[in-house]
Amino acid sequence: MKTNQLTRMVLLLLIGLTSLSAVHLTQVKKIKVGNSPTYAALSPDGRLLFVANFASDEISVIDTATLRTIKKFYGGHEPVGIAITPDADKIFVTNLAGGLIKVIDAKTYEVKDDIKVGDTPSNITISPRGGQAFVTNYGRGRIGRIDFIDTSTHRILGEVEVGVRPLASVVSELGDRLYVVCGGSNDLYIIDISQRRVIETLPVGQGPDALAFSPDGNTLYISNSGTHDVSIVDLIDLKEIRREKVGSKPFSIAVNKDGFIFVVESEDKTLSLFSPDFEKITTVKVGDRPIDVKLSPDERFAYVTVEQDNRVFVFEITDDTPDR
Repeated sequence: MKTNQLTRMVLLLLIGLTSLSAVHLTQVKKIKVGNSPTYAALSPDGRLLFVANFASDEISVIDTATLRTIKKFYGGHEPVGIAITPDADKIFVTNLAGGLIKVIDAKTYEVKDDIKVGDTPSNITISPRGGQAFVTNYGRGRIGRIDFIDTSTHRILGEVEVGVRPLASVVSELGDRLYVVCGGSNDLYIIDISQRRVIETLPVGQGPDALAFSPDGNTLYISNSGTHDVSIVDLIDLKEIRREKVGSKPFSIAVNKDGFIFVVESEDKTLSLFSPDFEKITTVKVGDRPIDVKLSPDERFAYVTVEQDNRVFVFEITDDTPDR
């Protein structure tokens, strides 16, 4: 009986190792964009990738079928964060220097409006139904704030103060909670969207820069560039479960529908792929100072913006694991 159990355990381990080794990241293209690309956003249908180019004040449009830059348009002064409404009607771009949000027509690429927000707007997120946009205002080392914007009227609905240097946020699938990481105060803020108030603050690692949900929405993964790890936060019990070491200065993170975790390690100039239980599967080299990673809707491709190379690196994600 003990022998059978041991054999079964060994077989399960071997199957697991086979599964891990069968997932690959293969570079298929390096796409030239503008100067100092930062964050990117996919159109809802996944056909276009929009890239904010900080130093050239423009947005690059990439056709994801041909993997070519097909257009560039004005994105305001020092564009950084970018988001698209779910109906693919408007593009919202944060302008770091001017304290503005550019509202751009997603069909004509013309600027339709300027929205004055807080100090140093770094990033922007749009609610699942598209009614509101949430701007993280970096604040130049002081207490930051989140601006709430009506995406139809472009009116500021309200603001919420958070910690020092808020850089990124995500919205729950139901659209009732906003999760914000603050890189200067090393914490996660949880905000009730309807009441526009902070309901919980949790300490995480040093220099949290990005965050992503697990497929079921019950876990949050936070990349901490200061401690070179990822905080895993239980959103049911509202506590940090543990931290997992990754490469040097993880700056961005994404999770696919199967729970695999993609981490951009900026100082190492790499993209690493981890299993749902955080076993490293593979690491691939990218260019100098990778910033953001986005997954295609079918999760066959990963797009990485690389600031110093002025490129978007494209990786094909393949799984050769035999069906069992």
